[in-house]
Amino acid sequence: MTVVDDPTSLNGSTIDVAARTAWTLRMARLTAQVDDNRMKTVAAAIGTSPARLSRAETGQLRDGSLVDGYERVLGLPEGSVRAPVDVLARTFPWTSPVDARPGSPISTVSELSELTERLEASRDVTGGEWLRWARAISVRGNVGLPTTIAERIIDRLVQELSRSCGHGYPTRYEALAKVRCSDYGFLVLRSARRQVAHPHAQGLGDLLSAVGEAATPDAVQWCLELLRAERPYVAMCGALGLENMAEISARGTFWPTVVPDLIEAYDASEPGSAQEEWIAHLIRLVPASTWTGALRRPARTLPPAPEVQGFERHETNRHWKQCVAIAADVAHEVGVGEQPMLARLLFDIGFGHWESRAVTGYLLLGAVPALAHPLWDRFGELVDAEPDERLRHRMARRLHGALAGRLAAPATGWLESPDPVLRSAGMQIVGSSGGVLPLDVVHRALADPDTVRAATYSIGMGGHPALPDIVADATLAEDVRGSAAWWLERGPRVAV
Repeated sequence: MTVVDDPTSLNGSTIDVAARTAWTLRMARLTAQVDDNRMKTVAAAIGTSPARLSRAETGQLRDGSLVDGYERVLGLPEGSVRAPVDVLARTFPWTSPVDARPGSPISTVSELSELTERLEASRDVTGGEWLRWARAISVRGNVGLPTTIAERIIDRLVQELSRSCGHGYPTRYEALAKVRCSDYGFLVLRSARRQVAHPHAQGLGDLLSAVGEAATPDAVQWCLELLRAERPYVAMCGALGLENMAEISARGTFWPTVVPDLIEAYDASEPGSAQEEWIAHLIRLVPASTWTGALRRPARTLPPAPEVQGFERHETNRHWKQCVAIAADVAHEVGVGEQPMLARLLFDIGFGHWESRAVTGYLLLGAVPALAHPLWDRFGELVDAEPDERLRHRMARRLHGALAGRLAAPATGWLESPDPVLRSAGMQIVGSSGGVLPLDVVHRALADPDTVRAATYSIGMGGHPALPDIVADATLAEDVRGSAAWWLERGPRVAV
């Protein structure tokens, strides 16, 4: 069997989208809990040829309908593979193959009406249903849905995205991204503005990333303004939106238009602040060719970047060697043979500069839980062994960002860490896995300015039984009570 890998440079300007898509399909098939996952059997069940499956699993063909077939035949949740693959392709459009058969969206009035009514009225809907609806209304020219109805439904999707995890996370993200890229995209931006304006809103990072799926002038300007937001969390979200816009924009067209604003925002930021850190992150992503024609540079030196050992695939590179060892152990444990792509994805998530590559990497892994679950359990070893604090903190944040929907082993150990960033990540992972923190841990975290946001996220996502008491406790700060009320109003995590 051909080994599928991404041979591009670990810090190069591009990645191999076709290879990553092919590898995800193959791993989904090989780890599926079915009686017979051989290519010939799966092809027959889908209604295609083994040759076509082989082409898809070696990066020679991108076929959305085939991905839908994998989910159906292998008993996988609707959209659990399709959404991560489509997110990857849209994030890196200039290196992505064209989808030969994207599949037909809903085409009858009755079916779309029934689904629209369900999304508006039913309490329990799945990410797969959201994706099906978004594929239908995002078809160019499909503008029959009244704005008032569309806005209500999009608002609900936005609110569910902020609480989603597991397979429910990439499907809702992809659904919102599709709508953002459609004629209804302005409604996504409008809804995002309302959410960000709420003083207690959480789970905004993915929302701003979805806003960044369309680099419209109003969205660009808004995200630039968010970099100066008083709330550090909001500034981070603005940076995520801008990074996504840079990825989806034609090469050489985005960065020159925003560099002057980035420099102005950086010079105005407080040294040592989170705002400075995230603006500096964006500045580092600006290609060297853009700086050649820039008339202005930052007035002060950028803060130190996370120190990555190197970007060579060699044993002398400690970070790469660690990724190779963990990937080999996990692949052997699962029984899928040598999988160098697993090491590459792990490196991108743990050590790569780009948030866009880290996010798409952990979304792809999420489509293959048999590999992702043991990998996340081992990820904590990388975090705990990392001497560079900035890198260690970024890695911990990305582990929570994966929103795997299950408890990763590192989280419980981090709850007692002297490092507030690790404690925060531990609490967030517990909450997004549906766990309930001990009450003493909750109260200590709520009293600590470094962990209060993570604590409210954890108790909200996990539906902690103490939420009503926290909302009613007049001895707690208004911010704490307001955040708890925000969660109580919306409900806990959605994982399907």
